[in-house]
Order: sequence, then C-alpha cells, then structure tokens
Amino acid sequence: MKAIVYWDIDSLRIRRVLDDLDSEFEVKLATTLSELQLCAANREYSAMIVGIPLVDPDSIAAFLESLFRGAACPVFVLAGQRIPAGLKAFKASCFICPDELPTLKLKIVAAILTKSIGEKGTSNRLFIGKSKAMQKVSCLVRKYADSRHPVLILGETGTGKELVANALHSCSSRKSKPFIALNCSALPENLVESELFGTEKGAFTDAIKHNGALAKAANGTLFLDEIGNMSLSVQPKLLRALETGEYWRLGADKPERSEFRLICATCEDLESQMNRGLFRADLFYRISDLPIHVPPLRERIEDIAELADYFCLQSSKGYCSVSGDALSKLLDYGWPGNVRELKSVMNRACANVQKGSIREEDIMFMCGHVGVAKVRKKGRLT
Repeated sequence: MKAIVYWDIDSLRIRRVLDDLDSEFEVKLATTLSELQLCAANREYSAMIVGIPLVDPDSIAAFLESLFRGAACPVFVLAGQRIPAGLKAFKASCFICPDELPTLKLKIVAAILTKSIGEKGTSNRLFIGKSKAMQKVSCLVRKYADSRHPVLILGETGTGKELVANALHSCSSRKSKPFIALNCSALPENLVESELFGTEKGAFTDAIKHNGALAKAANGTLFLDEIGNMSLSVQPKLLRALETGEYWRLGADKPERSEFRLICATCEDLESQMNRGLFRADLFYRISDLPIHVPPLRERIEDIAELADYFCLQSSKGYCSVSGDALSKLLDYGWPGNVRELKSVMNRACANVQKGSIREEDIMFMCGHVGVAKVRKKGRLT
C-alpha cells in the first residue's frame, strides 16, 4: 500500500479526506509544518497533501512555495475559496477546491502513475510493463541500439512494434538525427518507390523533385513498417541501397548516397512469404541480422494492469480509475488486437464513465461482435 503524508488544521476536512483515502493509501498525519517539510525529502512517500487554512491562507504561501520546489513527490493543496496570489504560477491541478474533494484520490493515483512513467527513462525500463517477455525485448533493444546492422521486429498487429523501433533509435548515438517511418502497406504500390527513393522533376506526369525516405533518413534511422507487403519490384532496389549505400531517384541519371540505419517490422511470416515467391530470400537474410520478437499481450498478462492504468490516465486526464472487478475482466480477455485493442477499450470506458471508478460493466470488447476469439479459460483462448 502506498504511503502519503497529510497536514491540515481543518478537522472536518481531515475526516472527509481520510474516509476517502484510507482504502487506497496508508496516510500519515503530520502534526506540524516542520514535520511535513522533513517528510518532503523522504522518497518513501508517494504524495503529500496540505490543507490551506480557511482563515488567512496567505500565511503559509511562502512555506508552500518552498515545499513545491523541494518535494520528492507530487504535492496537492486543499484550497478554500481563494488561492494565495503568490502561488498562481504553480500548476492549477495541484489545487483542490472544496467541490473537487471527491476527485482527490483519482488525481493522486494519476500523479503517482505519471511520475512513475516519467522516471522510467532514467531506470532500466524502456516500456510500460515488468513482464519477463518485455524485459527481454528491452535487453535486446539496448544491445542492438548502436549496431549498424539492420533490425527486424516481428510480432502480431497491435503489439507495439513501432514503439520498439523508436526505442532503438532513442537509445542509439543517432538519437539526435532523423527517425523516418514509412508504412509499406499504407501506400499504393506505384507510390512506394517514389516515397522510398524520391523523384526527379519530370520523372512522370506532374512529378516534381522530391526527397524520398532514404534521403531524409541520412545519418539517422529508416523504419520500414509492414516490410512483408513491399512490392517485389522495389525489393531489389532496397537491397542494393543496403549493400552499397547507393540508390536512384525515379527519373535520375545518376545515383545518390545515403548512410542510414534500417529497422523493419512485420506481422507476416516472411519465411512463408519467401516460399510463396512473395518476398526475396536475399533481402530477408539482409534485413534479419538482429531479430526482435514483440510478444502478444496474452503472453504478458502481468503487464495489463499497468497498461490499463496508463491508458486510463491518458484518456481521462486522471478523472477515472480502474476498479478491481474491471481489471479482472481485462485479465480474463484474450486480446486478439493486443495493446492497441486495450487502449481502445480504455478510451471507450473513460468516455462513458467520464469521472470516477470504471466498473466491470463499463468494459466493452468490440471483438465479441465479429466472432474473434476473446476469453481466456484456464490458460487457453476460446
């Protein structure tokens, strides 16, 4: 249970706050402002609450300002009808007016989660979730980040393959250089080549000189999503660019060069595609030097609670929280749409609830309407 520290002199407000928080937090009541300030530097506390006196709120304005600047955790101020003028520069969300007291617990939970997620970049975590499967992905990302060899990210749709590609770029020495993403399945076949390599003026009707993804990604990272859908006519040209660093714009009379790091992703079985003559074997072996498999959500169910809290925080701005019954329903579902589907489910629940606790009946799965396997029973999907 998370611990918070609370100072106030309004006994009625203390009782109301404690009644609301006791089930979620271990609350320590500070007896003096000096004791509260000592607690501010203690990282064992997840949040601090300060009640502004109803009479003469300006009397502790200077103390509050120093507390805001020095506290190691989020600080919430229970205000009366007036906020001290000297404190208006601080975030308004820190101040809880009397009619907002019912939302205090939700805002504290949201602030704690936000702080935790914000600190993950300085910890050993790259992604939300502590499962062994995602720890393995994080480990590979750190190992492969500064390699010049291509990375092939494999996984079902909705698992977060582009997030992994971004992490590879952000952890590399190229992080200050461009990260250029191109989805090979989102463009008509006749446009993929021009978007990838660029065009010269007059290459075709109405063509203008245009830099392609290879030029834009120079000295940075080129991410080709859904590489399995790349046209067979374009594949050998990409292979040549990887082998020699040279490529040709459409309509050009001489080659150009670009040094880039290639990351590809696909939800397709590329070996099956090769056997069917839909993907070149030489390109497959060139792009698959460093493979990373992103696990489906059903194989990392221990991450669902943290992901659900995060998406709930994003969608509701801290006004909604996930109840135990709702979480149980989330854990019992098979997630054919993976993390993308979980985000959609939480967006839907937050839009319907708007404020308060999300209950089991607020969790609605759209896949149930199209006959997709959806419920986990004894470790298997129905």
